[in-house]
Amino acid sequence: YKLEYVGYQSKVWAHRVNSLEKLNYTQKFYQGIELDLVFDSINNTFDVNHPPAESVNLNLDTYFSNISDKDLKLWLDFKNISKANAEKSAEILDQLTKKYSLKNENILVESTEINYLQNFKIKGFKTSFYLPQLVDLTDESKLIPTVDSIKQLLVKYPTSGISCNVNAYEVVNKYFKEERKYLWHIYKPYSRHQVKNYRDFRKYVSDSTVEAVLIQVDLPVRNR
Repeated sequence: YKLEYVGYQSKVWAHRVNSLEKLNYTQKFYQGIELDLVFDSINNTFDVNHPPAESVNLNLDTYFSNISDKDLKLWLDFKNISKANAEKSAEILDQLTKKYSLKNENILVESTEINYLQNFKIKGFKTSFYLPQLVDLTDESKLIPTVDSIKQLLVKYPTSGISCNVNAYEVVNKYFKEERKYLWHIYKPYSRHQVKNYRDFRKYVSDSTVEAVLIQVDLPVRNR
């Protein structure tokens, strides 16, 4: 309901919704949410958790069973995707979406390991390459080679988009202007930089290439 969201509410998603309590709250007010996943290759299950936080043994099967809005957009930050689990985890995720009548095209799977995201792409999921740190590369002699290597990866392993912290927005917008973008903005709602944060937020949320912006949602309990 904040002024900076006006006209773009569908792009404003809740960040780190890693508990059922937070899920039940956020799905009432947001069209999309983000959660963190760790795949257990022994049991072939997803644990909803953001390491190094201690697991509370909330599996994705239970989580999906609590989604009442079947059109809810989901951003899945896959923390431990690897060559060993990519194919199986994509298969399990596809089984879970079918079980709970969720739409694969409404689900974004994000990882730093772009080459393994293809397993999810062929299942109909959206994918996003979690970009390496760019904002600290102020020296163009270091930045340009990094940008070039990212572009080469995107050609070799096409994704639905790229994702990064909003502090890298200017760099990303300059060098990846046409790419679809998924951003996270987790500044505190109220601070001495509120006016600047408002202006910045309006700039990138109104960008037609920005698909979603994650914002911090705090609850009295079960903030994981």
